[in-house]
Amino acid sequence: MMERKLTTIVAMDVVGFAGLVSEDEQGALERLERLKDDVIRLHVEAHRGRVFKSLGDGFLVEFSSTIEAVNCAIGVQRAIRKSMLDAGNTSTLILRIGVSFGDVVVQGDDLMGEGVNVASRLEAMAEPGGLAVSAEVMAQVRGKTDVLLEDQGFQRLKETDAPIHVYKTRSKNVAGGGFFDFDEDALSGELITGGCRCGDIRYEIDAPSISTGYCHCSICQKFTGSAMSTWTAFPKSAVSFVTAEPAYFGSSPIAERVFCSTCGASIAYRLLQPKEAAHLALFTPSLDHPENYAPVAHSGVETKMPWLEIFDDLPRTETRDSRVLQKAWSSVGVPDPSNWGPMVKPPEVF
Repeated sequence: MMERKLTTIVAMDVVGFAGLVSEDEQGALERLERLKDDVIRLHVEAHRGRVFKSLGDGFLVEFSSTIEAVNCAIGVQRAIRKSMLDAGNTSTLILRIGVSFGDVVVQGDDLMGEGVNVASRLEAMAEPGGLAVSAEVMAQVRGKTDVLLEDQGFQRLKETDAPIHVYKTRSKNVAGGGFFDFDEDALSGELITGGCRCGDIRYEIDAPSISTGYCHCSICQKFTGSAMSTWTAFPKSAVSFVTAEPAYFGSSPIAERVFCSTCGASIAYRLLQPKEAAHLALFTPSLDHPENYAPVAHSGVETKMPWLEIFDDLPRTETRDSRVLQKAWSSVGVPDPSNWGPMVKPPEVF
């Protein structure tokens, strides 16, 4: 019997890649690898998604949270636009992105079915540098993103396709292709700063945040001594410790915590398995202006304190729902989520 489920699918594809390859094959392939490693992998992992298929210049990604899928898509396009501004040229690859929510068939690590097909059709309908989503996705993210998605009515990619109710970004014309209306001053803005309570550890960040959230998992509770933590993720390569190197503690087989050895302040969380993550999750209160980084989701809600009442309408997921954590824990021999927790010891291998 086939396993089916409802999930959110993001389809990404490079605009005009075949032409770029015909002009400069080596250069185009090198740019594609940088896009995969420095942008797509970074944002997908930070939003707890999973790339389940990569076909040349196209990528299919699964998310357990629709709002995180859309925020990931926005973050990818924002990073590409910032790269273009920083480079001062038009050599950056441009993506179209589509997001759908629907039924899929699970075949091992692969996903197939209508949800995947719709995401691919939406991607083809998006403008270069833009984003197109289905009505089902729009119903879940309306009022929860800072990007305008305009109602385009029902559309077909081909006459043989069923019509899809489409919402998409409308671009402004910029060098290198159309991008929807990012605040370019923010993309090239001032350094973001933060540090510990005593001031021994200070850091600087020269890139926008990727994602934010609340975490109610038992590991964060133990490490911070609080019912929950708040975090803001940034590209690891953009974070520099400018006074002294912080201390590190392996809080589980898959990750370590970053803290100040003088005052004990919690600073960051770093995922290490199955390989070191490209993002660093800084505890939001360590930022000098934490008020600018409101959480957009709750994770680890299976261990939320019963006396902690939460009345917001942000999406909620359990730790087991994270594709990134599933992969990380499985890589150390602990695939069962019921065994995840502080200081878990992976099985010995003889």
